Amino acid sequence: MTSIRARLLLWIGLPFTLVGILTLVSSQVVLSRQINETFDAMLLNAAERVERRIHSVDGELRINMHYFSISTLGSRGEGKIFYRIRDDAGTMLAGFEGLASPPDSATTPVFYDTRYAGNELRAVALNLPVVRATRSSRIEVIVAESTEARESLINEFLLTLSALTAVGGLLAVTIALLAIHRGLAPLRTVSRALRQRSPNDLDPIETRVPREITTLVASINGLMARMRQSIRNTQQFNADVSHQLRTPVSEIRALAEVTARRCEDPALRRPLEEIERIAEEAGYTVQQLLTLAKTRHELVDTRALEPLALDEVCREACAEAASRIYQRGHQELEFIEKETGKVLGDPVRLRWLVQNLIENASQHAGGTAPYRGTIRVRVFQRDGAPALSVADDGVGVAADDLSRLTERFYRASPATPGSGLGLAIVDEVARAHGAHLDFASPPGQGLTVSVVFSPRRDVGAPGRSAAG
Repeated sequence: MTSIRARLLLWIGLPFTLVGILTLVSSQVVLSRQINETFDAMLLNAAERVERRIHSVDGELRINMHYFSISTLGSRGEGKIFYRIRDDAGTMLAGFEGLASPPDSATTPVFYDTRYAGNELRAVALNLPVVRATRSSRIEVIVAESTEARESLINEFLLTLSALTAVGGLLAVTIALLAIHRGLAPLRTVSRALRQRSPNDLDPIETRVPREITTLVASINGLMARMRQSIRNTQQFNADVSHQLRTPVSEIRALAEVTARRCEDPALRRPLEEIERIAEEAGYTVQQLLTLAKTRHELVDTRALEPLALDEVCREACAEAASRIYQRGHQELEFIEKETGKVLGDPVRLRWLVQNLIENASQHAGGTAPYRGTIRVRVFQRDGAPALSVADDGVGVAADDLSRLTERFYRASPATPGSGLGLAIVDEVARAHGAHLDFASPPGQGLTVSVVFSPRRDVGAPGRSAAG
């Protein structure tokens, strides 16, 4: 797509080029006419001077050649001069016999173009009265000049005019480029302001701009306001649905549990226990949906993030998740802390991230069988950037499934319990904090999920080393 700069240059350069061409063409016409008129006048003046060189001696016409000379405006040794003088009887008095006569005879001077001796000539012919003995007669004088001098002068003028036009064109294009650059500066300012924002910043643009692009800025601000409102409406809808579903699902679970305890018929108790299990999973899914709605990265205000010690956040998350891990039996939670730095983050959302990683390992590391092993939470640095990882020693994940683990409701092993939202929540929280996820699952070595944050040199020095 053509840029605005290219379009402006086209609409400025094209008319200027057309005007320059028209100027040169019209200048050539005007200059040619004026120069030819001037040369013609000089040529006529030269022909008229012949009258003063002719005198009669004993009835014979003679020409004083010693004082006879012809000069025109542009000769300068570049052109050739031809002339012919003869009386009314057709007798040659002087000049070149082969010089052509004018196409029409007339008493007034006649200008015409002709050729002689391989030269293109501009000639003038006129009849002059002379006194010859006792009678008067007329003589015909033709003076012709080659056109090299005229053409040379015209070409010099046109060359000078073309050079001036070219210099003026380059100057105009330079000024136009500078004007376009300055004129587009507000658009670049708006573009730079948008590029420097985080993906989650939907606040209005506050940059001062000229009146011509206030409509554009207002449209962008209106679009961001509608996007912000749409996201809030979606979040509120998810929260409302989750809240409204949580209560009836909890009631169904409680009712099924109480009824199963009171029921003495094993055939009836089994369906009630299945209802209780399904209700428990539904309640967990509703809770995860509510958490996912709250962790959408578009809704995180990056300006409200605060410097946090990553090891402290992970330690608190491990403490909250430890009770659930130990209740399931045959599982251990290990926290390994190394030297790391601070990150800009939201403490609640970061704890959700770590807890969902721990919960994902606890539920899915064993595949279809309960996991019996250790879940290791580690805080470290990768290439100078703070990072954390949660690893297990379970069955791992197939290489083809690694790229789909953050999809909502996707489970690498559908037979295992869970909502399929844990890693989607982790991905949303990571994106909101400018981090990215890495998955590693070597055959027979379980799954390791790493969260690598962007290096931040302005949020504090690296924390102290501690063992956990």
